[in-house]
Amino acid sequence: MPLINPPADQLGRENAILGGRARRYEVARFTGPLSIKAVLSGTATWETATGRFALGPAGCLIVNDGEQYAISVEAPQPVETFCIFFQRGFVEDADRSMTSSSAALLDADAPPPIEFAERLNFDGALREAIVRASRRIGDPLALDASIHALALELVRMRNDIDARQARLPVLRRATREELRRRLDRSVAIIHGRLTESLPLATVARDACLSTFHFHRLFTSYFGETPHRYIRRLRLQRAAALLRGGSRSVSEVALDCGFESVGSFTTLFSRHFGVSPGRFRSDA
Repeated sequence: MPLINPPADQLGRENAILGGRARRYEVARFTGPLSIKAVLSGTATWETATGRFALGPAGCLIVNDGEQYAISVEAPQPVETFCIFFQRGFVEDADRSMTSSSAALLDADAPPPIEFAERLNFDGALREAIVRASRRIGDPLALDASIHALALELVRMRNDIDARQARLPVLRRATREELRRRLDRSVAIIHGRLTESLPLATVARDACLSTFHFHRLFTSYFGETPHRYIRRLRLQRAAALLRGGSRSVSEVALDCGFESVGSFTTLFSRHFGVSPGRFRSDA
C-alpha cells in the first residue's frame, strides 16, 4: 500500500504520497525518486537545474529520479500540494509489462530509469488520475489502484515519445535515438525557460543542430512547429495559474512570457474560446 507522508528516507522504497496545506513552506534542496508534483489549490513553485516551474491546479510537474529540486510556497491563502513518489523501478516495470512479452519479462534484467524531458504537463487524463488519487487517501486499496493508473499514464506518455521517434525522417535506429536525445534536450530547455525569450537559433544550438534542421526535426517529432509548441505551453501554463492563483491577468501574462496583455488576451481567447478574465471567473 502507498505510504502517506513518510520520512524522506523512505521515498523510493515504496510508492508514497506527500501532501499538505500551508501558506508558507520551503525546502531548499531535495533529491528523490521519479515523482509527479501537483497543486490542488493555490500556486506553488518548484525549481530544478533546468528551470523554475510555478504550478496551479490545472497542471503538474514531472521530476526525474535523482534530480535535485527546491519547492517554495508563499501565499495569503493555504496552498494544497499533492505529490506522488514512485518506488524505484515501479514505472519502469509498468512500462515493460505493457510493451514486452511474458517470456521477455521472465528473462529481462532491470531496465534503466525512465526519464522525461517534457516536465510541465497539462494532460487531462493524467490530471484526472491525480485528482482521483487525492480523493482516495482514506481508502488504501483504491489509492493503490490510482498509483498504478498514474504509472500507466506515464507509460502512455513514454510510448508516445517512442512513436514520435519513429516519425523522424531518418532510417538508422542509432541516428533516430541520437536525434531524439538532442530534441529531448531542447524541449527540456524550453520547459525550464518558458518565461524567457527563446530565439529558435538558441534552442537549435543547444541541440547541436542548424536552425533549419532543428525546425524540420522538431516539427516531425512533436507534430507542431517550435513556435506553436512554445505558445501552446505558455497558454496552458497561464490557464493553470489563472485557475489556481490570485495573480492579475497582466501578472500572469508577463509571468508566462507574453510581451503584452493585449497579445496574451487575443491568443488566450482564440485558444480557449473565452477571455482570461472569463476563464478565471468560470473556473
